[in-house]
Amino acid sequence: MGLKFDHLTREELDHQLSPSRSAKDAMGVLNRHVAMTQSALDADDCVVRRDIAYGPAPEQCFDVITPSGTGPFPCLVFIHGGFWQEGSKAGSGFAAKELVQNGWACALIGYRLTPKTSLTQIVADIGEAVVALSGACPDLGIDPGAIVLAGHSAGGHLTAATICGLAGSQAATAIAGAVLISGVFDLAPIAASYVNDLARISDPEVAALSLLHARPVKDIPIHMLIGADEPAAFQAQTQYLRAAWADARVTVDTPKGRDHFDVLDELIDPASPTFRQIVKMVS
Repeated sequence: MGLKFDHLTREELDHQLSPSRSAKDAMGVLNRHVAMTQSALDADDCVVRRDIAYGPAPEQCFDVITPSGTGPFPCLVFIHGGFWQEGSKAGSGFAAKELVQNGWACALIGYRLTPKTSLTQIVADIGEAVVALSGACPDLGIDPGAIVLAGHSAGGHLTAATICGLAGSQAATAIAGAVLISGVFDLAPIAASYVNDLARISDPEVAALSLLHARPVKDIPIHMLIGADEPAAFQAQTQYLRAAWADARVTVDTPKGRDHFDVLDELIDPASPTFRQIVKMVS
C-alpha cells in the first residue's frame, strides 16, 4: 500500500511538494552550498580530482575530494536533489571540508536530468557512477569497504533505489551505509503533481521505482534525516519508508527548526546526530 494523497486537491499537493515555499531561505542555502563546494574544490590542503567520467554525457561524471596522505579513507558519496530535473554536483560538496578534516573523502555525483533523460536512465546513471567510483578506489585513496551513499530529496530516492538493487547489484553491494535526506520514496503522489510536467515519470516507472515495497540488498546501517519544518508530504514519505523498512537497521533524526534545505547543514556539524551516524557506519 502506498501513500494516501487523494484527499488533497492538485493545488494542495503541488504546494506540499514545493518545499521552497515553506523554507526560510531556499536560494540562500543553495547558493551558500555552491560557494562552499567551490571553496572545497579550490582548497590546497586536500587532493581534488574533478570530472571523472563514468559515461559519455557531460553530466555523467563525479568529483572526488580526499585528505592529503595515502589513505585509504572512508568516503561519503553525495547525490543532489532537484526532482530529477534540475541541480548539479556544483553544490554537493558543502560538507567536504568538515569531512576531510575528520579523515573522510567526499565524492560529488553528477547525473543526467529529465525531461531529456528518463528516471529509469537516471537510476542507472547512479549505479554506473557508484561502480566506477568503487573500481577506482585504489587510485583515489578510498577504502572500497567504507563507501557511504547519501542523497537529498530526489537524491534520497536515488540513494534508496541504489541500495535496493534497482541500479544494479554491483552498485548495491558496494555500499556500506546510506543516508536518506528528505527523500521521496513513493512516486505515485509525485507523478500526480506539477513535478511530472518535467520529470515525466511513467506509470511503469512509478510501479518499478517506488521504494515502499523494495528492500535493501545488504544489511547495512541506514540513516533517515528530515527537518521538522518540512511539508507534510515529505514527512509522510520518510515515515512510510521507515515503517516499510522496520526490519532494517534504520535510525531517524528530525532536527527542530530545520526545513527542506537547511537540514543539509546537519552534515556540516561533526557534533550532529547525522554526522555521528555517518562516522559510525564504517567505524
